[in-house]
Parts: sequence; structure tokens; C-alpha cells
Amino acid sequence: MRSGNNISFFQRIRMKYKVSVLNENTLEEVVHWRVSALSFVFWCVTLLMVVLALFSTLILTTPLRDLLPENVDVGLRKEVVRQAILMDSLVDEVSARQAYISTFRNVVMGNIAIADTTLLSDSVLARKRDEMLLEKSEKEQLFCENFEQNEQYNLSSVNAEANTNTMVFMKPAKGIVIDSFSVVKNHLGVDIQTAANCTVLSAYQGVVLFAGYNPQEGYIVQIIHPNQYISVYKGAQMVLKKSGDIVKTGEVIATMGEDTPNCMLHFELWSGMQALNPTQYIVLE
Repeated sequence: MRSGNNISFFQRIRMKYKVSVLNENTLEEVVHWRVSALSFVFWCVTLLMVVLALFSTLILTTPLRDLLPENVDVGLRKEVVRQAILMDSLVDEVSARQAYISTFRNVVMGNIAIADTTLLSDSVLARKRDEMLLEKSEKEQLFCENFEQNEQYNLSSVNAEANTNTMVFMKPAKGIVIDSFSVVKNHLGVDIQTAANCTVLSAYQGVVLFAGYNPQEGYIVQIIHPNQYISVYKGAQMVLKKSGDIVKTGEVIATMGEDTPNCMLHFELWSGMQALNPTQYIVLE
């Protein structure tokens, strides 16, 4: 009889073992199997292959195959993405309209003081621009002194009241007017050809009613000013303000794009529900 150390590997895996199932009470053998290590591995591999074959058949012959990434319809995937983008756009549009209505309600009810802009910390450029516009030259100072001396004894000016409704609008952007105001053509504003990356300025102090995006006209900003004037800016590449922000005259509210041929700002000026010709209020040339 051979010793255990002289048995080769192949002989070991082919040696059969008896697996018995006994009755716990009587210790009687109920059933038994004779299995070798080689046959055990063989039957395990065979069972695994059968399970894989059944699973593959189930996937390929049932609607479950549509769940595989390579079987997803490209058109369906694009439609899902388009609907998701549309849903996001609708959510943004609803939020913008709610902000628009809320701001308009606060302005009408007097909760937002349009003229009170001293509480805001505006940009340094805006403050410098205001200082330059308000600074008088030597000729202007001399003219004011002569005028005051001449009007000192003018009785017609004693009871004259200051015109508090005087409003000086500022040019919204540097550029050339390429399309003028025309009610006949239903063109209720002016188109200004600007340079690339040109800044868009607020024509007058006020409150931003609306700031959002329109696929046909690009980014749009609407500002309500004192005396119910409303200015509209269309075609910007980037908006720097949001609904409810208080802006000063000449403050940067948006920027134009980098494509020079397409840098065109559409500017409108309204008084209540009536469109005004901006060239009658602002020197655009």
C-alpha cells in the first residue's frame, strides 16, 4: 500500500469521498454520494455555466435588454436631455417672473425708494464718473457767477419753483446708432452697434424690474426710474444685476459679447405704457 506522501496531485483530486446523510435519532444512513474533488469542481463549473446561459437568454429575449446602455435609443436619450433642459428653463422663467412681480409690487406700494440710492456701495468707477460729470470747469463757474449776479435783482425769478421732474438720461453704451426709432416699423427703440466686451450702463437711477435671458433677444434688463420711466436693454452677453437691485445713473448693469459684428444693443425708453424715442431724451450720436 502506498504512503500518503507518494500520492500525486492528480491522484488526490481523483480520489472519491463518501458524503452521507444520517438520521439524527437512529444514526441510520439515509442517502450518500461518492464525490471526488475533480468531479465536484466539474459540476460547480457546469452549474455556473448553466446559470449564466439562462441569465443571458432572459436578458436577450425579454424587454430587459432595453435597459442595457448600448441598446438605449439615441433619439430617446436626446429627447430626455432636451426635456430636462426645458424643465430647468421653465423653472428659471417662473422664478424670474415671480421676482419681477414682487419687485414691481414693492415699487408701486412704495416699499422701495427709487431715489434713495445713497445706501448702496456702488463701484468706484461709477462714483468717479458722477464726480467728473458734476465737476464744473472754469468757464462754467464764471458763467454761474455772472448769471447769479444778473439774476439777483430779477423779480420774475423770485417765485419760480425748481423743476423737480427734470431728468437727464445717460447714453447706455458707446457705439453707433444703426437703426432708429420707428412706430411704423414697430421698432420701438434704437439699435446701437458697440465694440466687443462693451459695458452697458444704466441710463438713469432706478430699480431693476427684470433681468433674464430670452433665446431670441439674448439677456434683457428692465429698469424702472422715477416718474414711471422704464428703460429696456436687450442683446447683452452677461447681466451683472438681478431683479430688485437699485442702480445709479451710469452704473454698469451688463456687458456685450466678444463677437464684434454681433455686438448690437437694443435700447428702449418707456413712459408708462407709451414707447418714447430715445434720441429725443439722450444724445446717442
